[in-house]
Amino acid sequence: MIQPDNFACHNIHMETERLKLRPFKDGDFDIAVPFYKDPEFLNAIEESPPDEPVSKEYLKKAGKFMRDSGFLFAIVEKASGRTIGEVCLQWMNLERAKIAGEKVMRLPIAIWDKTLWGKGYGKEVVRCLMAHAFGKLGIDRFCPVDVPADNIRSIALWRSLGLTVARKADGGKMLDFEITRAEYEKAAQSST
Repeated sequence: MIQPDNFACHNIHMETERLKLRPFKDGDFDIAVPFYKDPEFLNAIEESPPDEPVSKEYLKKAGKFMRDSGFLFAIVEKASGRTIGEVCLQWMNLERAKIAGEKVMRLPIAIWDKTLWGKGYGKEVVRCLMAHAFGKLGIDRFCPVDVPADNIRSIALWRSLGLTVARKADGGKMLDFEITRAEYEKAAQSST
């Protein structure tokens, strides 16, 4: 049964060594708003600043879109119990990354607290959700899109997990990464 405060409208719970992924709740937007008002944070995750002031309502609008096209999770740090970010395992919605006859997913992710950047939390989350997407959902291709070309951390994350640049968008300002099922399975076998 889905709880009334469950904004995500799913009941999927997952864990990594240091993190829990749970359905995004309405109250998580209140936690997120201050981080989305930080220009450095926004620059790391967005190509350009939003057209309107960041508010709970603004984030809920974006969250509803993600929720309706995938699985929206809150990222919770086990040690502290704090909600530290969001991630959405989302069915591909950009024509440039869709492939006829293939199930393709993308993964917008944000670790809100900059003091937690560089600690490997994003990598833990992505590994967990890639395993779920390829294993449980049976996708053919995993394709994080719209990665700012100057976001060194994001680029390093995707490359460290075996993804390669599939295409450049917006005059080279944005990168689309991908990994196919065959590439994922080969990498998984060689790491065991």
